[in-house]
Formats: sequence, structure tokens, C-alpha cells
Amino acid sequence: MSKEVKSYMQVALEQAEKAGAAGEVPVGAVLVESVSGEIVAAAGNRVEEFHDPTAHAEMLVLRLGG
Repeated sequence: MSKEVKSYMQVALEQAEKAGAAGEVPVGAVLVESVSGEIVAAAGNRVEEFHDPTAHAEMLVLRLGG
């Protein structure tokens, strides 16, 4: 696994830890720009906080990055 991929995974894990600490299912996601490798968005699950069954980490990064 490349150094960049490990750093992306670390950000996703940090988001998951934050989500878990907030009482959410501990899942994190990161959206990465494929050419530059820049992190466009990062999020953890926020279903309970937002009272939104679609507020999963994966959906939130797509919304934030769009």
C-alpha cells in the first residue's frame, strides 16, 4: 500500500472514530481527486445527528465534493 493511500485511510479512520464517539456507526469516508491526489472531502456517518437515513459517510463526501 502506498504512502498516500495509507494517509487517506488514516483520515477515513479518524472520521470513523469521530462518528463513533458521537454515537454513530463508526464509518468514515474520503473523496480523493484522482490526478492531484488532493483530499476533496472527508466525513463520518451522521445519520443520527441529522435525523437523515441517507447521511452515511460515503454519501456525505459525495455531497461535499460535488
